[in-house]
Amino acid sequence: MKNMICLLSIVLLSAAATAVAEDFDGSEPLSCLPVHGHDCLPTEASCKLLKPATGQDLHLTIDVAERIVKSPYRTTLLPIQYATNNTESLVLQGTTLQLVWSATIHRTTGRLTIAIADREGAYVIFGQCKLAQYQKPLSKT
Repeated sequence: MKNMICLLSIVLLSAAATAVAEDFDGSEPLSCLPVHGHDCLPTEASCKLLKPATGQDLHLTIDVAERIVKSPYRTTLLPIQYATNNTESLVLQGTTLQLVWSATIHRTTGRLTIAIADREGAYVIFGQCKLAQYQKPLSKT
């Protein structure tokens, strides 16, 4: 009987933990905070650590349904041209006339990796996403 109660407790705790884990599959808008990043130039032997401006809100907002990313570093929105899910990640890609970018978000932890490249170099940024707290979709205007 004790083994049955112990087994039932383990199953219930596992089910509760799974219910609490968020699925970052792109069905809900995301708010992602960069943890650290690197600025990479072809003229340098190694990438430099990015240093954020003091007092700047660094959150990226990703809305797969609206197919846009709002970055704190740009005034225009980045279009999402490709979005898919695999068993582990939400994969996003997009381009503008000046740059290309690609991102992965781990579906259970929300860990973000994004690479942005233009004709002069690239940025690689690592961060953490959570479900966004806003109700209204981003505007494309």
